[in-house]
Amino acid sequence: MQICKISYNLTTTNIAESINKVLSDERSLPVVRLIEAIRQMMMRWFSSRKIDANSMKTTLTRGVEKLLEGRVPYAKTLCVQQIDIHQYQVSSVSSTHIVNLTERSCSCRRFDLEKLPCVHAIAAAEATKLSTISLCLPYYLTNYLYNAYSVAVMPRYADTPVPDNVAGKICLPPEVRQPPGRPKNSRMKSWFEKGENKKRPRKEHKCSICNQVGHNCKTCPVG
Repeated sequence: MQICKISYNLTTTNIAESINKVLSDERSLPVVRLIEAIRQMMMRWFSSRKIDANSMKTTLTRGVEKLLEGRVPYAKTLCVQQIDIHQYQVSSVSSTHIVNLTERSCSCRRFDLEKLPCVHAIAAAEATKLSTISLCLPYYLTNYLYNAYSVAVMPRYADTPVPDNVAGKICLPPEVRQPPGRPKNSRMKSWFEKGENKKRPRKEHKCSICNQVGHNCKTCPVG
């Protein structure tokens, strides 16, 4: 099973393989113990993420705040010219873009795709004294992150009676066909991870005179 998830402008594929990697030690357990291991893992994840979200004192989540702060210095170097009530021309030395603050769009397309203000939208917002936070979708707010983990994953109550229709039902194991070869224990890596592993380190050039790195024969102190 392959699942595609887009979150905070990062695209990851094959989430099921990542879960399999986390549960690599528990996959050989009986199904009841496997389900209990998954429940404990989810309970631990929900608890830690809920505590972390509750500790955030910013309006936006920690990662989004840091991302927008990194765009502010460059946005201050741009020139903003108002076109009409909604649109603004934002220019730099090499490019010119049109920003519509009402529709939350920019001709660079980053504002449209991320739903976060790009450097051009930040420059237009600063020129009109508009809050940058108001241009972000509410999904990036801290309370949305907190509400995502608001439901607690509770343990199973041993004293809860099992219904008769469930207790008397015979559950047979599924009919599966064992594929040839040894079962895989490692997860299937994405193309991005495979490319990072194959990337060769950059070769350091050495000086032909002293055979040291950091300079060449023209700037060599020995020569």
